[in-house]
Amino acid sequence: DNWDDEEEEEEVKEMEIKQEPKVSEKKKIAEKIKEKEKLQKKKQEELKKRLEAPEEHKELTPEEQLADKLRLKKLQEESDLELAKETFGVNNTCGIDAMNPSSKEDFTEFGKLLKEKITQYEKSLHYASFLEALVRDVCISLEIDDLKKITNTLTVLCSEKQKQEK
Repeated sequence: DNWDDEEEEEEVKEMEIKQEPKVSEKKKIAEKIKEKEKLQKKKQEELKKRLEAPEEHKELTPEEQLADKLRLKKLQEESDLELAKETFGVNNTCGIDAMNPSSKEDFTEFGKLLKEKITQYEKSLHYASFLEALVRDVCISLEIDDLKKITNTLTVLCSEKQKQEK
């Protein structure tokens, strides 16, 4: 009976460990949202101060004052709209820029989108040198084992291409 208890305890510990990062990720997201809201509120307060500052308007002509008020009002409206978009999670970004991959499936989809974007330029004279530099720069931070896997994959691909040409 004791050997069963030990396995159950280990499983419980593993489950607890797996659940902790999810909580911290949610906290991080909530903190980021709060920070963005604080920044937007600061911007709005600065704009309100500009609108209410009479000293700056003394030197301007009535037309300039009106133009300045309209400009500041437009900035205020844009700031309000941006805050509302962030609050409700509306994004102007789409495609690759909107992605934040975390799972294997997400990275697979992300890879497909990147491939589509990059292969649009495969007819260019600079394409091969671009890919060489890109792969080098992207792989520079990889562990040696991961780098070996990528090297093996490229070696196999090269061998297959050579066989096809013969």
